[in-house]
Amino acid sequence: MSICAYCGYEKNHDEFSQEHVVPRAMGGNLHPINPFSLNTVCKRCNSLSGSFIDGQYIRSWFTQNGKNRYFMKYIDITQNPVLPLNYMGLLPDISLGDKICEFWLGPTGDTIYHFHEPYPESIDVAPMVGVPTFAKKKEIDPGFAFLFVRSNNPVWYASIFHSFIEQFKQAELYWGNGPTPKGYFSDIPEAYGELHTKLKSLNGEYHKVSVPLGVNYGDRFLVKLALGLGTIFLNESFVDSDSARNLRSFLWAKEQKMREKIDIRGQSFLSGRDDLKTVLNWDQGHVIGFINDNNSLSLHVNFFSSQDATIEISSEPEHWKGKFDNLGTIYLVCPGLQKYAGPIALENFIAHKQGFHNKEIRDLEVALEEYALPPFDI
Repeated sequence: MSICAYCGYEKNHDEFSQEHVVPRAMGGNLHPINPFSLNTVCKRCNSLSGSFIDGQYIRSWFTQNGKNRYFMKYIDITQNPVLPLNYMGLLPDISLGDKICEFWLGPTGDTIYHFHEPYPESIDVAPMVGVPTFAKKKEIDPGFAFLFVRSNNPVWYASIFHSFIEQFKQAELYWGNGPTPKGYFSDIPEAYGELHTKLKSLNGEYHKVSVPLGVNYGDRFLVKLALGLGTIFLNESFVDSDSARNLRSFLWAKEQKMREKIDIRGQSFLSGRDDLKTVLNWDQGHVIGFINDNNSLSLHVNFFSSQDATIEISSEPEHWKGKFDNLGTIYLVCPGLQKYAGPIALENFIAHKQGFHNKEIRDLEVALEEYALPPFDI
């Protein structure tokens, strides 16, 4: 029997599964060794956290756009990669019957219009980009989508097509630029002829969009990180401590008004500390830092060099005794290479940013310098 890191209940060993505390969709599929992998999370918690906790952070408008900007800097276009699309929002002035229209941008600024019936919503889950992770298949209308390619550089075409098809693989796909190419695209029905003409006229014009946002979209995800990483890096006494139980209470409180009554110390993704934003930032990827001020141990994260937050993991020094005796310890994660650097002393990371290079960090940075995007237009 072992205690599940997330729910705190004792479970048989066959009830556990591997958990990527830093989700794979965030670049957490590191190799050859993944320091953020945990084997003491039960299958039920693993499934629920993926659908209701990880999902609303990863699929938020803020995270999606930060992720897209990052991956566009570090891609090898010759491999025809599938790239994340930029979700711009709902077009309130365009619809077709019961179907709403959501506006996306492709890798080279390609315009994409996705028509579908509204997705189910939950008052306890922040709005998500695309299909909600908690929705059942029967609740989803895949709809249809138009693609208008903007680039005239053929080297981009395969990646544009693959990215579009992957995002809307259940939908009917239409090619907006001209005659239907062979393969995944369907001929545009006569009933959509007028709609097609209207969408073509929008290319190059400003689009009025409505974007659903949730200010608390990352709170439970941040608490999950604190629990998971605390279980991995702190002493065994943390798992069954008051600090861990307090975090679990917040993690599984379904309603926001319930979570507001629980004392969790730190700052969320929309109110990160300006002093830490400057110090604990790395343009090439994520920063995961453990900050020790003797009386408490805090976790500071900065994802895609654009989103940062801080949370207290524990106020009981015996939990990190012998683990973080210096000012703090940093790990750097490079999603573009699926590699990481660390543990690195906080003071050495700061020195690196001042020009006193750390070899482990510099090796990652040099590897990323090889990437250069071809032009969108020729």
